[in-house]
Amino acid sequence: MKPSPATLGMGVSMTVGYGTLYYSFSILAPEIAREFGWSQSFVFAVFSIGLLGGAVSAPIIGRLIDRFGARPVLTFGSILAAAMLAALSMVQNGWQFAAVTLAAEFVSIAVQYDAGFAALAQRHGQEARSQITLVTLVAGFASTVFWPLIQWLLTMMTWREVYLVLAGLNLVLALPVHALWPSYRQPPVRPATSSAGAGRPPVVSRRPQLALMAISLSAGGFVLSAMGASLLVLLGDAGFTPAIATLAGSMIGPSQVAARIIEYARRGVLSPPVTGLIATGAIFLALALLFAAAIFPAVAIVLLFAVFFGIGQGLTSIIRGVLPLHYFGTAGYGRTMGTLSGIRMVLSAAAPVTIIFVNEKLGVSAAVGCLLLMGAVGLAAMIALSRLAPLRAQETSTN
Repeated sequence: MKPSPATLGMGVSMTVGYGTLYYSFSILAPEIAREFGWSQSFVFAVFSIGLLGGAVSAPIIGRLIDRFGARPVLTFGSILAAAMLAALSMVQNGWQFAAVTLAAEFVSIAVQYDAGFAALAQRHGQEARSQITLVTLVAGFASTVFWPLIQWLLTMMTWREVYLVLAGLNLVLALPVHALWPSYRQPPVRPATSSAGAGRPPVVSRRPQLALMAISLSAGGFVLSAMGASLLVLLGDAGFTPAIATLAGSMIGPSQVAARIIEYARRGVLSPPVTGLIATGAIFLALALLFAAAIFPAVAIVLLFAVFFGIGQGLTSIIRGVLPLHYFGTAGYGRTMGTLSGIRMVLSAAAPVTIIFVNEKLGVSAAVGCLLLMGAVGLAAMIALSRLAPLRAQETSTN
C-alpha cells in the first residue's frame, strides 16, 4: 500500500502534537523555573500531574471520536492545543501555571497518537496497520526536530514567545491536516440477537483480551516513561561515564527508526500479536542486559541494551494502535484506545519518580530490577494475549 498524502500529513500533525505539548517541556521547564524562582522539581511535578489529566481525558476523547468521527475531535483539539500553549505564555504565578499545564495535557490526547490512530482506523479499517506504522515513523522524529528548534528559538526570544510560536505551529501545520481529514465514521455495530451471533461479541467476551492488553501495554508504558526520564542517571550510577551513557542513549533513536522501517516494509509478514511479542521480548531482553550492566559494567553490554531497547520502543508505539484493531476491529475503537491509554498513562506518570526513589534508597541494581520485573509482566501478558483469538465484529461497509 502506497503512503497517502493524508497519512503523511497526519504524521506531520502528530509530530507537532508531541513536539509542542510533550518534548518542549524538558527544554522550557528550566527557563520557567528560573524566571519565577521555582525549583525544577516543582515544575516537573506539575507536568507529571498534568500527564494524569491526559489519563482522565483519554477515555472521554475516545468516546467522542466513536460518536462524532475523528475529524471534529482532531480539529478542535488543534485549536484548543494552540489556545493552551498561548495561555502558558501568559501565566503569572504557580496556580495559573499548574492549571494551564493540566488543561494542556488534558487536551493533548486529542492531537497525539490515540486520536490519530483512531482516525486511521475509521478510514482504513483492518488495512490501517501500514498507515499507523507510517505515522509513527514520521512522528518518531518529534524530539529530533523540536529539541534543537526550541533551543534555537531560545537564543532569539523568551520562553513566553517560544510558546506563542508553538501555538502558531499547531494552527499553521496541524489544524489544516485535521480540518481536511476525510469525514468518515464507522457506523456502530449492533449486537446480534440471533443464535448466529454475527454482531459484536458481548462485553464480557472482551475482558480477557482487553485485560491482558492493558497489562502488557501499561507495563511497557511504565518502563518507557521511566527510562526516558532516568536512563542517564541509572547509567551514571552504574559506573558508566557521561560519554558512554550519552552514546548508549543516542543509539536508541536509530534502532527505533530502523525497527519501524522494517515493520513498514514487512507489515504483511507478521501478525500484530507476533509483532507484540517481538516488541515486549526486545524490551525484556534489553532490561536484562541493563541489569547485567549494572552488576558488571561493560560498554558492549550497555550498547547492546540500547539497540534492543530501541527496537522494543519503536514497535511498542505501533502495537498500541494495531492490537486493539486486530482483536476488536474498528467498532468502538476510539473507546477501546481511550480505556487502554488511560490505564497506561497513570502508570507512565508514576514511573519516573518511582524509579528515581528506588534508585536513591536501594541502589541502581534494585531500580533496574524493578524495571526488569515490569518488563517480564509485559512479556507474560503479551504471551497470554497471543494465545487468544480475535473478537473482531463483522463490520458493515459504508460504500
